[in-house]
Amino acid sequence: MKNNTKITLVLVAVVIVGTFAYLNNAKQPFVNSNPILINADGIKGCYVAHLLKDVYNLTILSQSGESVSGTLAFKNFEKDSSNGTFQGTFKDGILQGDYSFQSEGTNSVMQVIFKKEGSDFIRGFGDTNADGTSFANLNTITYDSSAPFKPSTENCVISV
Repeated sequence: MKNNTKITLVLVAVVIVGTFAYLNNAKQPFVNSNPILINADGIKGCYVAHLLKDVYNLTILSQSGESVSGTLAFKNFEKDSSNGTFQGTFKDGILQGDYSFQSEGTNSVMQVIFKKEGSDFIRGFGDTNADGTSFANLNTITYDSSAPFKPSTENCVISV
């Protein structure tokens, strides 16, 4: 009878330790624990911007010629946040494409643009068309360097 009690105690301990390990690893499925490092030959990698308590994340997951794809997330403090996928092109130092995202339960698509300065990306802003999904004139884009997207190995969003 003593052997059965010992075996039962060992099995209970194994289940408790296994459950704790599983729950500890499942806490943050949204953040990559093995971040993508920036490729010296391209722009593939993770870029993070901070503006006060807001955190913005651009992760380029693939680059083939001028075509790029990845994720983009805007985690705003005390405001609506959004996250989604990015599909676009990188040509002549300009990264532009479509950001497909979900915010407050609604799916949307809007054009975004960034300029590469050194190792950073600077987000561009400008007037949009009537439905707000694309820029009215790419020649009038202004770039705001107050919150540059800097290369990062932490907080890389790889899935949405």
